[in-house]
Amino acid sequence: MEYIKTCLYAIIPMAIICIIINNAIPSSNYAKRAFVFTLVLVGLILLFGGGVIFDYYYFGQRQFRHYQYYLAGGSIVLMVLGFIIYNLVKAKKYNHHLGKASSRSEKDVAQFLYIVYRYGGMYYINKEEKNGQSLYSATVVPFNRGCFFYDDMFNKYIKENDVKVLDYNLIGTATIYQKKKMIFYCMMVDITSCDITNELEAISPYEIYKLEMLDFHKTLIMRILIGEQFNIEL
Repeated sequence: MEYIKTCLYAIIPMAIICIIINNAIPSSNYAKRAFVFTLVLVGLILLFGGGVIFDYYYFGQRQFRHYQYYLAGGSIVLMVLGFIIYNLVKAKKYNHHLGKASSRSEKDVAQFLYIVYRYGGMYYINKEEKNGQSLYSATVVPFNRGCFFYDDMFNKYIKENDVKVLDYNLIGTATIYQKKKMIFYCMMVDITSCDITNELEAISPYEIYKLEMLDFHKTLIMRILIGEQFNIEL
């Protein structure tokens, strides 16, 4: 029981501090968040090391016989390490880096937002007439030059187009390997008005599976509607 109490007394305050730090970091770049927590971890290790040296000379070797001394310090280190690992996993998933992508990466990779809007119980998607046939897809938004992260691009897009967003979720990603690698960030966006939908087609959730569309678009749209996380590579 004493072991658990010692861990909790160390972990709970540190968890609160880590959450505050995580929310205070202005960047949505997970790689940068991991870097900040790495600095925090290094600072804590140096602080703990300094405390060990101080206690050794002040209290003598007897201080190190108490297991609480190491258990509390180890629990704090593991807590911060957990935040680092979490952000590194997210960074890998969303292709986030510490610095800007190189010019070569920007040249060889094309990124897009792939958005299905939802309003009033209806879904709003793109409709295109081609050879007398109606083909459907989600709203495809190419990334601006110099923009590398989906959330940054999304914030710019809704601001430029004055989209009133109630909520949004990144459901998954789809990557196509051709001459140029193309990454689609597939999103469900709930909006508060139908202004953005004037040029889109309102589709009932019960009819959307009947629509004529390319297999690629049908796969992504149905995955978005289901709402389960996915990562497709083609």
